[in-house]
Amino acid sequence: MIMTKHTLKIDFGFYRAALALAIPIALQNLLTSCATLIDTAMVVSLGNAETSAMGLAARFAFLLNVICFGFSSGCASLLSQYWGAKDEIGVRRSMGFAMSISMAFAVVYATLLALFPEFLIGLFSDEAPIIALGAEYLRAYSLAVLFLVFSQVMCVALRAVERVFIPLISSLVSVAVNTFLNYCLIYGHFGFPSMGLRGAALASAAGCAVQAIIILVALLCTKNPFRAPLRALLSFDRTFCAKYLRIAAPTLLNETMWAIGTNIYVMVLGRQGYENHAGYTLYENVQQLFFVFFVGICSACSVMVGMRIGRGEAEEGYIAARRFAVMTPVMGVILGAILIAVRNPVLSLFPVETEAARQVASECLLFYGCWIAIRMIPYTMICGIFRAGGDTKSGCFFDLFGLYALGIPAVLVTGLLIRPTRFVVLVAVMFIAEDLVKGILCFRHFRSRKWIKQLTEKE
Repeated sequence: MIMTKHTLKIDFGFYRAALALAIPIALQNLLTSCATLIDTAMVVSLGNAETSAMGLAARFAFLLNVICFGFSSGCASLLSQYWGAKDEIGVRRSMGFAMSISMAFAVVYATLLALFPEFLIGLFSDEAPIIALGAEYLRAYSLAVLFLVFSQVMCVALRAVERVFIPLISSLVSVAVNTFLNYCLIYGHFGFPSMGLRGAALASAAGCAVQAIIILVALLCTKNPFRAPLRALLSFDRTFCAKYLRIAAPTLLNETMWAIGTNIYVMVLGRQGYENHAGYTLYENVQQLFFVFFVGICSACSVMVGMRIGRGEAEEGYIAARRFAVMTPVMGVILGAILIAVRNPVLSLFPVETEAARQVASECLLFYGCWIAIRMIPYTMICGIFRAGGDTKSGCFFDLFGLYALGIPAVLVTGLLIRPTRFVVLVAVMFIAEDLVKGILCFRHFRSRKWIKQLTEKE
């Protein structure tokens, strides 16, 4: 292909637009990851038992985030296409329906965390001290659920209509509040009681509440598509609900089953000894600092591809998707190299109880840095490209096939029967078994263009 001066200009304009969306989104997720990292850093000094308990309890925060992402990601598939087609009625209906079903779910989830925390933590550990500590955290964290769900749905909706700074600012304030209250409530500074692990959960709840309030005020005080009478947001009829559920149901199934599947991983990882799991908890928190850049790329991809397809520009949508498909592994190689180089200096900042736990975290980060470029290709295709194109079913199948048919059986056999002496071997088996075949399936589907489905066409 001959690259003309005009083509280069178009390319540079595309990447500028992509970065204008991706950077604020990545920064917002980086702030959220930093808050989790700060939580972990402050709890680590309490001991390996507290660190492991928080890591297990955090699986339910993770499950909530993933299910909520399933609700809102289905919404984003419609929102980006409606926004590209300049259909504000469709934009408002999509957000209103997503928020309604998400908040109903949040009420049920918060109730379960508050009433049955011991049972829930007992699914991941058989050690009584860990169960007691984790249950204490979950009971307090249940206060955060409604605020967190509202914020997450609204953040995804705002990104889909190219309003990326409200989520960023709200996250910045939320992290500041969370960090300050962590310092106060975990250790008992500034006259606050010393509450340990429960204090960390209450600080998280307060941060979530502040973020929800800021987003709500911004929605009411700034010009945006969602600033409308309540009846406009709830004006969905049976036909629209059926269309929404047809798109969102595979995404919700995908995210829910993926979260459950990864928790099966944790059930095996958590039975490799609390020292190993404490190291794995550190690894997860550090790797999230690098994963957020791919969240930004994926979200920008979803908006830019979805808008083009919503306008009926299928070829332009495919070209945009192809650029993101190339950008992802390139960023993976760069960020993976950085992660490998800085992993030990970053881990040295944590007051880890034992050197063995730190070594486990370092080995896991080394492997992840080598593998991240491969792992992020199916992530961008499934969560960014295919969903933006309106094809939520194929991605659901690829994701769950890789997890349940390949990843989980491999981890169960390796972790419970073979029981390798080095924990990182189990982590490597988990990723390789899940990602290789899934990546090949995603690449073939992408090349077929069967994922391009214009959702804004009249029924």
